[in-house]
Amino acid sequence: MYKKIRTITEFLFFRAPRIQKNKLKQHFQNKTILITGASFGIGEACARLLSNTQCTLVLIARSTDKLIQLKSELESYSCHIEIICADLYQSDAAEHIFQSLTARNIQIDVLIHNAGKSIQRSVWDSLDRPQDINRTIAINYINPAQLTRLLLADLKHKQGQIIVVSTINAKLFAPPFWSTYQASKTAMQHWILAIQPELAVHEVHAGLVYLPLVRTRMILPTKQYQQMPAMQAKDAAQAILACLIYRKRQWQPWWLGIAQIGSILLITPIYYFYKHLLKRKL
Repeated sequence: MYKKIRTITEFLFFRAPRIQKNKLKQHFQNKTILITGASFGIGEACARLLSNTQCTLVLIARSTDKLIQLKSELESYSCHIEIICADLYQSDAAEHIFQSLTARNIQIDVLIHNAGKSIQRSVWDSLDRPQDINRTIAINYINPAQLTRLLLADLKHKQGQIIVVSTINAKLFAPPFWSTYQASKTAMQHWILAIQPELAVHEVHAGLVYLPLVRTRMILPTKQYQQMPAMQAKDAAQAILACLIYRKRQWQPWWLGIAQIGSILLITPIYYFYKHLLKRKL
């Protein structure tokens, strides 16, 4: 019974746009597409959807073995694959990626910022863990922003596109235990929103995709998420690529606007609800 309810809920609330294969090939034909966090989950799903297109995929991830495996598998289709191993936790990761692209004479048409770090931890449990803030901010905001900055000259020349994979949480009440994750995602969101008009003047399109819970390995550490309704990685990838094809400045689930209004109107009750809940756990 529970599985049926979850299936119905996912159908109603976690659907994404469907893309026709001819649209996919038409838009991405002969383009060079860089995907961060490409070895698993949403990034891998994007690469697989694009693999039947005559394009160049530049796949970025920490997992060298998985990148090599994915390259070997996908190059049997129509695409050409370049891989760059980079750890976006590191402060010089964006520069390393840029230098690798320059050395290979690769110019980017489409930049998909998919890599991300999710962390659920009380601020009281982080007193001796400065890495919680440093790593989350590095992968969710600093390196994506720096990589965008470094690639803007190419993107301007090629009238390229940028997509940032964000979260619905960035538009809702900030819940306890998610402070660092929320801050990092919101920072990148506002950075992109602020530069969208500047980029548009030069025919560079930038968009944000606000995803709900997606069933990937990122949610595994949060036990309560494992049985909850969620979007599939392939559907999330469809939303990202549809946003690029139709040059949307943002995509979000149909119900997020309603949730935003509720989050604003109920901000005080939500605050006291969390306060009461946390006091009971002490």
